Amino acid sequence: MRQVAIWFYRAIGTGVAIAIMELLARTAHQPLARVPFVTSIVLTMALPDSEPAQPYPVIGGHLLSCAAGFAALWLSGPGEVSSASAVGLAALLMLLARAMHPPAGIDAFLVAGLGLPASWIVSPVLLGALLLVAFSRLWMLGEHRLTPLFSR
Repeated sequence: MRQVAIWFYRAIGTGVAIAIMELLARTAHQPLARVPFVTSIVLTMALPDSEPAQPYPVIGGHLLSCAAGFAALWLSGPGEVSSASAVGLAALLMLLARAMHPPAGIDAFLVAGLGLPASWIVSPVLLGALLLVAFSRLWMLGEHRLTPLFSR
């Protein structure tokens, strides 16, 4: 019963984080299709103790993936070939940096495929990754405080 209560708590947190992401995207006039955090939110909220859900891989993975996307974009222009090579390069960079966060591969895909501006790495990517890490850590503090209640 305790584990099911924890899963419900994490699922609620996932939904709250998605709602916040949608609100921020709407406020910033950013189309949701270009906000790369849905799968990152699911991973960090549902499996917070996993290695890819830790702050370094979340933030580093998104930034490295953007860098890979911009490298591919600047070398070959926007398009399918560029986005495919960008995602491969993103995986390599994350592995080399020991910052593997698989959902971040979408950054490389979007940057290279859509030809996004360099400012995209700051907003929504860096700001979004920092907000996600902060939110997930705060939500998990609540879980730790509620865990004794789940045991009753």
